Amino acid sequence: MIDGEGALPIEQHEIVPNANALIESLRDIGYNLSSALADIVDNSLTAQASKVSIRVDVKSENAAVAIIDNGIGMSRDEILNAMRPGSRSPAEIRDKSDLGRFGLGLKTASFSQCRRLTVLSRRGKSVYAATWDLDLVVEKNAWIVEGTKKINGIRFAELLVQDGTMVLWEKIDRVGLQKDSSTFIRLVDDATRHLELVFHRFMKVEPGYKPVVFDVNGRDLVPVDPFVEWHDATIRRPVDRRVFGTGTVTIQPYILPHRNKVATDREWRRMGLAQGHMRSQGFYLYRNRRLIRHATWFRLAPKHRLTQLARVRIDIGNESDADWKIDILKASASPPSALREHLRLLIGGLGERSRRVYRKRGTKLTDENPLPLWQRIKIDSRIAYDLNQEHPAIANFESSLSDEQVRTLRSVLRLICASLPLEALYHDMADNYSAMEQNSLDEQELLDVGRQLIEQLIEFGNECQDIESMIKKIPPFSTNIPIVAKLINEVRPK
Repeated sequence: MIDGEGALPIEQHEIVPNANALIESLRDIGYNLSSALADIVDNSLTAQASKVSIRVDVKSENAAVAIIDNGIGMSRDEILNAMRPGSRSPAEIRDKSDLGRFGLGLKTASFSQCRRLTVLSRRGKSVYAATWDLDLVVEKNAWIVEGTKKINGIRFAELLVQDGTMVLWEKIDRVGLQKDSSTFIRLVDDATRHLELVFHRFMKVEPGYKPVVFDVNGRDLVPVDPFVEWHDATIRRPVDRRVFGTGTVTIQPYILPHRNKVATDREWRRMGLAQGHMRSQGFYLYRNRRLIRHATWFRLAPKHRLTQLARVRIDIGNESDADWKIDILKASASPPSALREHLRLLIGGLGERSRRVYRKRGTKLTDENPLPLWQRIKIDSRIAYDLNQEHPAIANFESSLSDEQVRTLRSVLRLICASLPLEALYHDMADNYSAMEQNSLDEQELLDVGRQLIEQLIEFGNECQDIESMIKKIPPFSTNIPIVAKLINEVRPK
């Protein structure tokens, strides 16, 4: 080949990757057991499986994991092509239901966990198995895949009794089995919870789709719905559909129920997912109904306790992969620049709605108290809580002090107000409202304080009937009706 008139010829060389070095490098892309299993399950769902079974043998001397589906299966040539690193281009137009991305997931996900990968598939009367054994690749320094029609002796092969595919991991060396099997068991439990979240929409009935059954060692997986759609108090905001880049984006915001709308602590913890409500707020990005990234505001806003009940579902198709920068692990993404400002504005409006869930309850309690010790002060968008200087207890006490002592008292009261632990209070009320309680007074203390309060109210010119009405609504007397009755009886005219 001549590059321009009179130029020296340009040589072209095909450089074949060194099998020994590259195959080991492919193991360290960044998968863990949870994300690796999810990547294999993607292939099962793309193959139209209605059932996905995971079998795990945790015996450290011969551990194995098998992912078995009842999808359409593969022919011999399709299996060998699937075993090829980079079997499909990420630029290739895929079917709308295809969960794949780079044509690498089967290999890189498997190699990240094991040194021996076998793919066994049935389609009609055709049965074929192919194996990557990394020790053989390293020994021969060649890209050698072993294939066979004889499946006797392949572990778990007896479970593949109809059309479908089994992915088998052996020589598992990345889960701490060198010590004991307890680490592996814990990681399998974590992976199970991960699958219940990532594929929750496949496990339940959605319009136009049939549910897929998942199980791990015979135990059916239960879908984890991060939007708590099953609860009556969940607030669903209007759906927003927009065209960005090469695809359509569908946005559905939700506000989860307040703690006082939830029946039990167990149910509340379930709503908080594995990390709790504070860390679980944010966007939940789905690609073809498969969860890609969750509990993030994409650095458009900080996570705040006042927005911890806000979660937003975003749906995209695989045609938007490049726009959203979907990575090889299908665990990272970033919204297109044209969409970021819209999402930022959405967070602001959604945060205000989330705050109202709490504000409504607080306002109601304040309004019902005719003589609050704490008063709620709102100036523009700022809200503060301050001690009520006109409360009879405070006013009466100040009347017994000198001017200097009054100034000292008010300085101390301002310090108390400025030190009110708002963040801690909000966190505790949101996470475990039923467990919160105020310090209580014993019966004698209630009587002593109550008598002083009533005397002050009488001095302020209040009638007995008005005092009785007020004290029944003032904490801590409002929750001690017998004490109130006794106090009122003492001052009621004989």
